[in-house]
Amino acid sequence: MSKHQILYIEDNDDNFRLVERILKRLGLELDRATTAASGIQMAQTNQYALVLTDILLPDNSIDEVHYHLLYPLRQQIGPNVPLVAVTAHAFHFDEAFLLAHGCDYFVAKPLHVLEFQTLITQLLA
Repeated sequence: MSKHQILYIEDNDDNFRLVERILKRLGLELDRATTAASGIQMAQTNQYALVLTDILLPDNSIDEVHYHLLYPLRQQIGPNVPLVAVTAHAFHFDEAFLLAHGCDYFVAKPLHVLEFQTLITQLLA
């Protein structure tokens, strides 16, 4: 797979390392932000082919996720860059909310590795 710049906004080290290992198997590397604010800032200064984001981050709550993460992040990356929520908040309401507020895809934690690899491969094809 060709080189693509990917951003993963994730505050948990173990979750980040898992995704990093999965993406390395695909020949991909990723940048990391640990807060919504730092992820938005990184999206301002870099062109990403794909953005993955946890939803509950140290600087926002589930009630703030649209205004403090999804909306400003979507403004920075534009409508053509896939935005994938990777979250343990896997209730049907959460998925519908996230898809309605800027996310293109929803991936529940714990990750199903083969499904996650397939999604990433399809998004970057």
